[in-house]
Amino acid sequence: MTDTDLIQDIDESLEQSDDELEGDLPELLGRMEGQTEDLVREHPETFGRVVARMETMDIASFVSENPETADQFQELLWAGMNVLVESSPEVKESIDDDITVTFEADDCPMAGHLEVDGTEQTMTGGAGTLDDPMLEITGPADTLVGLIVGRVDPIQGFMQQQYQMDGPVHKGTRLAPIMNSLSDQVPASAES
Repeated sequence: MTDTDLIQDIDESLEQSDDELEGDLPELLGRMEGQTEDLVREHPETFGRVVARMETMDIASFVSENPETADQFQELLWAGMNVLVESSPEVKESIDDDITVTFEADDCPMAGHLEVDGTEQTMTGGAGTLDDPMLEITGPADTLVGLIVGRVDPIQGFMQQQYQMDGPVHKGTRLAPIMNSLSDQVPASAES
């Protein structure tokens, strides 16, 4: 069960300017550790508001100034996405292939990974890279977060060279509808 004081503090921080929110985030992320999946399950609207605010922040600057929070930041993002996959038949239906991906920002110390299991119809992700991913995606941190939360269309972003992808293009093409289906499930992502 998520701490109600934490939810209240997150909600209050989300009402502040980007600079004030960025100042609060390291402490809030530390308090969320170990509760992120519960937070998303019990308070999906708060998670949606956090995702919406992430889209307005300068992620590279935040991670560069707070490198110790980069993994916590990704834990929140991926825990939310993992819960959305678990609870969404639409997303599960779109998962029909095995795909492993490493994401690395080229403008700050942020790296993450994604594992899609077509048999189990699951998608999990987290901080750190995989040893032998099928796809390696690099680009600005804001673009990588945009890919995860749906602000950046995977196919258009690649065609417009917003990010680079190394690996079989057909795997990237198979990943795109999964990412699009997932981003459609983020609660309140269009609100700020």
